[in-house]
Amino acid sequence: MADFDVIVIGTGAAGQTAAVELVHGARRVAIVDRREYGGTCALRGCEPKKVLVAAAEVVARAAGQRGKGLSGEVHLDWPALMAFKRTFTDPVPQGVEAYLKQAGIETLHGEARFTGPTTLAVDGVAHTAADVVVATGSRPAPLGFEGEELVASSEEFLAAETLPSRIVFIGGGYISMELAHVAAAAGSKVSICHRGAVVLKGFDPDLAAMLTESYRAGGIDVRTHVGVRAVRREAEALVIELEDGSRLPADMVVHGAGRVPDLAALDLDAGGVDFGARGIDVDGHLRSVSNQRVWAIGDAAGRGLPLTPVGTVQGRVAARNILGGDAVFDPVVTPSIAFTAPPLAMVGLTEEQAAEHGLQVEGRLVDSTEWATSRRVGARVAGARVLVDAASGRIAGAHLLGHHADEVINIFAVAMTAGMTAADLKAVPWGYPTGGWDIVYLI
Repeated sequence: MADFDVIVIGTGAAGQTAAVELVHGARRVAIVDRREYGGTCALRGCEPKKVLVAAAEVVARAAGQRGKGLSGEVHLDWPALMAFKRTFTDPVPQGVEAYLKQAGIETLHGEARFTGPTTLAVDGVAHTAADVVVATGSRPAPLGFEGEELVASSEEFLAAETLPSRIVFIGGGYISMELAHVAAAAGSKVSICHRGAVVLKGFDPDLAAMLTESYRAGGIDVRTHVGVRAVRREAEALVIELEDGSRLPADMVVHGAGRVPDLAALDLDAGGVDFGARGIDVDGHLRSVSNQRVWAIGDAAGRGLPLTPVGTVQGRVAARNILGGDAVFDPVVTPSIAFTAPPLAMVGLTEEQAAEHGLQVEGRLVDSTEWATSRRVGARVAGARVLVDAASGRIAGAHLLGHHADEVINIFAVAMTAGMTAADLKAVPWGYPTGGWDIVYLI
């Protein structure tokens, strides 16, 4: 007889969701993590990052409205900010473990690895299960150049007790673009080195370009078309050698060049579990294609966007299938938000994706920097592009850059989920004057 009906590996949002759903379905469930309970989002990602971003937004707002009714300087007190951040993160491990225990889940600690199709060793202790759910999240991608051991992770940045005067971010994705404006607000001189032509791949490229120019105007050195060849320590400083032959001095270099599924320690081969660069190979039910007793969810699965809400949905899908259901993961309408300055948000398709799907869409790029919504908060830049399916009149995609973008994007997500047309959305008597009211002018 198996020790447990199900063992869940990973205690982030996806793993917690699956474990609780399963124990509510009368299964004997264990959950294991090699680190403190809570996962990346709550401890080393979304939540602590947003605390820092919120403080940086206040600095940006004050700077943008100086001379427009506000005077004086606002500064970030980094040690005090980090102490405030810890009030969000420090209680998480104990709170999550207590919550899981109260639900009736056995909580294990240690490194889990497969020793067979349904057997695991957790720090050398053998366990068996009828089903195993892998929810191990992601880790920084290997950089593959000399001196990568000198590059700090985003986790290390978020835990830094002090910030140095010169910081270079490698890569132009979420991590770099979000943390760069936090570091700049704290007074550091900041550079971003990005190999591609446009930062924030996957977002509307025109809005991403507008954001980039705004960063440059605000003093952040954003370099595109330039990769990193090596990082070296010279005396008391670091030097980044770029592929264009230039050298960039820094006191801290931060990894923002993407993440990969965190699967290396699991010994998936021993479990007969096929996997690739995007994660464990799963079918639409989130079951391993090579081992029918193994399931993968969240960043560990090779399906869906690497977002916390997606992992949560996948946790429910996998649990329902283990309980005998026939649920299929549908990559439902899910907003993506880069908490930059200002936020860049999207939901649905880009123009390029719409063309690939054979959709005729109508949508224009709107520069709303001079609209009252932006001017009254001192925003340096704002814009939008809303794509409407010409055949049905429904929203095919929405792309927003601006002070309220991270909230207004949820309105478009609801409209798309409900099948509302652009005319339906335009007819809503939105509160005025608000960011929501701007929808009337974007369609």
